[in-house]
Amino acid sequence: MPALPSARQLNRYFLFSWLIALALVAGLQSARQFLVPAVAGWTLAATLSYAFLYLLPALLATHLLRLAIRKTSPKTGSALLAATAVGLTTLTQTLLYADRIIRDMYGFHINGFVIDLVSTPGGIDSLGATTATQLTAAGIVSLLGAAQAGLYIWIVRRDGLARWTVRIRWRWALLAVALLGMGERMAYAYSAASNYQPILFASERYPLYQPLTMRKLAKHLGIESPRGEAQSLNVREGSLAYPLTPLRVETPKAPLNVVWLVAESLRFDMLDARIMPRLWAFSNDALRLEKHYSGGNLTQMGVFSMFYGLYGNNWFPMHAARRAPVLMDVLQRQDYQFALHTSQRFTYPAFDKTVFVNMRAEDMHAFESGPPPWQRDAKNIDDILAFIDRREPSRPFMSYMFFESTHAPYDFPQEGAIARPYLENFNYLTADFATQTPQIKNRYINAAHHVDAQIGRVIDHLKAKGLLEKTVVIVLGDHGEEFMERGRWGHSAEFNRFQTGTPAVIRVPGQAPRVVSGITSHLDIPATLMPLLGVKNPPSDYSHGYDLLAPGYRREYAVAADWNRIAYLGDDFKVSFPLNALGAIRNEVTDGDDRPLADSSGVIKAIRTAMLEIMGNLSRFSRAPS
Repeated sequence: MPALPSARQLNRYFLFSWLIALALVAGLQSARQFLVPAVAGWTLAATLSYAFLYLLPALLATHLLRLAIRKTSPKTGSALLAATAVGLTTLTQTLLYADRIIRDMYGFHINGFVIDLVSTPGGIDSLGATTATQLTAAGIVSLLGAAQAGLYIWIVRRDGLARWTVRIRWRWALLAVALLGMGERMAYAYSAASNYQPILFASERYPLYQPLTMRKLAKHLGIESPRGEAQSLNVREGSLAYPLTPLRVETPKAPLNVVWLVAESLRFDMLDARIMPRLWAFSNDALRLEKHYSGGNLTQMGVFSMFYGLYGNNWFPMHAARRAPVLMDVLQRQDYQFALHTSQRFTYPAFDKTVFVNMRAEDMHAFESGPPPWQRDAKNIDDILAFIDRREPSRPFMSYMFFESTHAPYDFPQEGAIARPYLENFNYLTADFATQTPQIKNRYINAAHHVDAQIGRVIDHLKAKGLLEKTVVIVLGDHGEEFMERGRWGHSAEFNRFQTGTPAVIRVPGQAPRVVSGITSHLDIPATLMPLLGVKNPPSDYSHGYDLLAPGYRREYAVAADWNRIAYLGDDFKVSFPLNALGAIRNEVTDGDDRPLADSSGVIKAIRTAMLEIMGNLSRFSRAPS
């Protein structure tokens, strides 16, 4: 059995592991950070010190384990020590590499959203990664693990580089890292106090960056922050007050059925006579909303907002309280029959604990694996049509369908393709978005065309059964999808029109066809449906939305949210705010076409206007703690 390695040997191993981590952390940085000497110096210090901090838990755990083994089983513990050292360093390097991929694609680091994605059943499956993507990811992890294992064998087992590192004084090395860390901390604190944005924004490139601020001390020393600095919105925690007052409901004598169809990542410009001819034709006999925004740029907030009519930050208290939307409460009380279908899962996002928390298990049908998504979508529509045929005719029904075909990698039957050429094998990790985006987008168009055919089947069936004039039909995307129009692919990263704009078609029996060209929102859906269900309360009692069918409907702006931000989306400007932010605060301010606002006075005015509009609503449905 190999002898237990010395502390010096382990230190050599972690020194070279630090160099690997250093390369990965350096890959997160931008060349712009090195154009100004002060920012370049801060970046160098932060990169050197944070590469060490990311490895520090692995280093401490390994040395503590070595001490424990040395006292108990020094002859048999070397294998456990090796597995721990290699395993923890491989995990660290894998997380840094994954963080870089996520940052490059979506603009954010591994955060609560990503952790929720990984830890919630169905989260990883919801990504829709192909076998090739999964194999590529496994290959990268294996390569990092092999590199760490080879390094361990070379440096620890074979005592490689012993002469080269024999003169290193580890205490002095640690002191140097500590001084670098202290220097970048103090530079950040000064930058925060004086609102020196180049360093504040550079800090956003480090995962788990922990800011140090000294605003009160700085003010005492005469360091004043310039006017117009970025703002964060703080949301108070409290018990739910939802709805604000009890609902007053007069059940209609002839209640309308509800057919609710939602397509993953379906953005606004897919509602086109060539791409989605069935939905386009249907929209000409319905309410077509041409500048419609989701309540978020990801599925959680998108679907949440269309059922609750609330800002996306309310997802968290509703999830914690297992509180269903009042819309679903009313449908249940009126004895609706339910057929709830998804081609993914109800567990991720956790709609089984929010939107559909009170639904019977036999009414929820998740078809998340097996055939490709386009076939799962078609089979779910088969089942919905069968439900409509076998339901009890004397009772109203509500059917819900979540299409998965339009989620990356964008799945469709090849014989149904209308956009060519398209990328045959779409691997997230190896795709060249700079050159292959048009082919990737053609996959998306073909998937939207397939979803359109399934929507057409539902419409045809309702007509054939004489139910269309007794049924409210709603067709939405949960959020949008960007194809590098503003520099990103996919969703969850920005609040531009491409990531938040969706088609919206609502047909209500007895309502004349109409096109709304102004801003509308997912938040308006419950406020539109509840009066049709006999609810007499004003929408403000249970929603942030407005009734789309009410005379004089007009919305000045929409609101969208993600895991830790909220955005004001207006015709003339758009502003996003961090929620309960720690560290660097950035307000993304653009014009109505998602282009940066150049006028600084206009930026300040836009931020203040948006803050005043949103702040009054953020905690409307929560009570302050007693």
